[in-house]
Amino acid sequence: MTLRISSNFDSGAIEVLSVERPDDIRLRLRADQGVAGDGAFRQWFHFRLHGAAGQGVRMVFENAADAAYPDGWPDYRCVASYDRRHWFRISSTRYENGQLIVEHTPERNSVYYAYFEPYSHERHLDLLGRVEMS
Repeated sequence: MTLRISSNFDSGAIEVLSVERPDDIRLRLRADQGVAGDGAFRQWFHFRLHGAAGQGVRMVFENAADAAYPDGWPDYRCVASYDRRHWFRISSTRYENGQLIVEHTPERNSVYYAYFEPYSHERHLDLLGRVEMS
């Protein structure tokens, strides 16, 4: 199955450099929209990987050293979810030589990865609906 990465959804953010092999996925943190140059803020990522069930993937964020807070990478653990409701930490996340490296073997063909558990607009609307009903 062909590997694909998408981020065209609420809070999606990543630049894909290469996704040809599961053991050599190359990514870049995308700068927040509306800020360019030296003031650009990079830290957040959120994307979906499709087609890697049962395969060991190695994702390298090549520009992690350029993040807004690179001192936050040591001891950091990426989060992942198969359903966008239940999130878990990827223990094999490490920061070395200015790169964030995440290694994981997805159990399913579709898995979401993020900097931390996203609070989507959809989830916000669910909360508003519950408040209105109470």
